[in-house]
Amino acid sequence: MVGRLKSLNEGRARFSRLTGAVVLCGLVLLGMRPAWAQPVKREIKEPIVEQSFSIRQDEDLFQLEEAITLIASSLNKIADKANTLAINSFHFGKEVDADFRRKAEVIILKRLFEANPSVKLLQCQECRRLQTKIVRGVLKLRKGIPSNEARIALAKKLKVDGFIDIGLFRDRNQITIYIKVIEAETGAIILVDEQAGRRAPKREAITLSFGEMTIPIVSSAGVSADHDALVIGINETVQLTGRFSFGVDLNLLLDKNDNNPDRIITLDAGLLLAPYLALDIIQMQASTSRLILFVGIGKLLHPQLEYANLFKAGFQFIVGDRLVIVLGVNSFVEEDIEGSNKISGTGSEIRFGYRF
Repeated sequence: MVGRLKSLNEGRARFSRLTGAVVLCGLVLLGMRPAWAQPVKREIKEPIVEQSFSIRQDEDLFQLEEAITLIASSLNKIADKANTLAINSFHFGKEVDADFRRKAEVIILKRLFEANPSVKLLQCQECRRLQTKIVRGVLKLRKGIPSNEARIALAKKLKVDGFIDIGLFRDRNQITIYIKVIEAETGAIILVDEQAGRRAPKREAITLSFGEMTIPIVSSAGVSADHDALVIGINETVQLTGRFSFGVDLNLLLDKNDNNPDRIITLDAGLLLAPYLALDIIQMQASTSRLILFVGIGKLLHPQLEYANLFKAGFQFIVGDRLVIVLGVNSFVEEDIEGSNKISGTGSEIRFGYRF
């Protein structure tokens, strides 16, 4: 009996030592966590501001928003010299009315903040304060910072590195924006930039076009030949966003194969209906000219060609929001047509149009 109690006590002692060792190892491991258990240090990246273009209906707001979008990131060029700026002035030309000034100030500040996350802008009330001074009995009024010493003292008070002036002018139907930054300590002009607005492109447009396209025909003997067709088309497009648009083509096809030695069939007149989605891949600055990539599907409303389907893609170049040049390819889904022939393969198209 005594031996059993002694063995039991020794077992409890070993279990206690083992438990203590496990707890100690656990505490050590908690204090020395492996690499995978260490807190991850995440690098905070500055937000990337996408250069998105306006889709506003108002002509003046459209020009303003696109111009400030293009010019706003200029402040990043001087971020190492002046990353905290006080707004010295908002200057508007006489042609800019009061209502538009209030809208413009909000839009300009919004774009400047979005495009320059590393630059801080402060409102400077002292910069706009009207000062009076009597010189030789004449009362003179002056608005702004009166001297270099006053500028340096004000910069120290506001804890800024420089002052920014923002201006907006209108010349007939075109808006121009400028920004100017002055270094507080030296008074040196360290940035001047300006951007003219562009006329807003049409949100909805109808285009009349003329050109030709090729239709690939395969004979019953397996010989392939491209059949030419004159194209007289009408198109309507609607702008969806600043870069995306949707359009529908309706084209009249007329046979143009009198001098084609490889002609397999004589094409009857028919229609081609083709909706498509388009993307502005290049928008010319200060211009409504742009290069557009489009993709779509089509349906030949043509009994002779058995109402064949097709896929289309290509480019549109719009010049001055008036002239249109279309270069595209059409991939036809294989379909049996008259005389044991087939329509199959890829054809091209070129059209010239005018937008209304």
